[in-house]
Amino acid sequence: GRNLALTRRPAMEQGRGGGVSASELEGRTGARVLPDSFDVVDDPTQKEWRGRPLYGSYDVDREGVAAAPLHLIEKGVLKGFLLTRQPVRGFEGSNGRARMPGNYGAAAAGFSNLFIGSSETSPAAELKQKLIELCRTRDKPYGIMVRKMDFPSSASLDEARRLLSGSPGSTPPVSIPILVYKVYPDGREELVRGLRFRGLNARSLKDILAAGDDSTVFEFMNSPAPFALIGASSFAAETSVVAPSILIDDLELHPAEEELPKLPVAPAPELVR
Repeated sequence: GRNLALTRRPAMEQGRGGGVSASELEGRTGARVLPDSFDVVDDPTQKEWRGRPLYGSYDVDREGVAAAPLHLIEKGVLKGFLLTRQPVRGFEGSNGRARMPGNYGAAAAGFSNLFIGSSETSPAAELKQKLIELCRTRDKPYGIMVRKMDFPSSASLDEARRLLSGSPGSTPPVSIPILVYKVYPDGREELVRGLRFRGLNARSLKDILAAGDDSTVFEFMNSPAPFALIGASSFAAETSVVAPSILIDDLELHPAEEELPKLPVAPAPELVR
């Protein structure tokens, strides 16, 4: 979602970035960034979804611009970005997405209710079977299923520093997968601990093979901190994402480099009143 926001870079001496992170999608307007069946809309005017109130709704942004639906991706093609009143080359005016304080006194753009949908979906239960079929076709011993990710991130500051310590120009990190399972050809699942994504970026989303029909609401407090690190920012914006389960062709995970905490020796005590 953050790659859909553009930020004007300050005038700095050559070789100095000014502390502004660039979007992976910058300069790719009109290019395909998702499969042809996918659409992405940011709609702060929608108050509820399937009878459930949406967290990210608002009437005007921090700069007083009225909220309106914004089609960001249509049929897989990038159509626009989240903009504020801060001038950005190639774009005219704000589209009412100033949601957080930004660098150098300017407002930072952020999404509100982000709807990610596909016109071609499969029952969610079939995605696991398709994963198994891929493993058999490619003679792989198992596939990987991620059921839950840590976002906003509750990682320790040491872990955050490790995630952010990549070389200049490297892929920005994503939050840590929490529930990861090996899925074997017979359908058996095995929980795996201590895995991290490697090389997962916005371009990886072009490798989506299928989307489920199980769109779900995910609500969180977005902040300017890296992957909305809990407690690392003094300001946060209410945000909702409505998205389906997806099957991605090729992603790499690797074991965490740090030592994992040991599992409890004794089970947790029963809760009694």
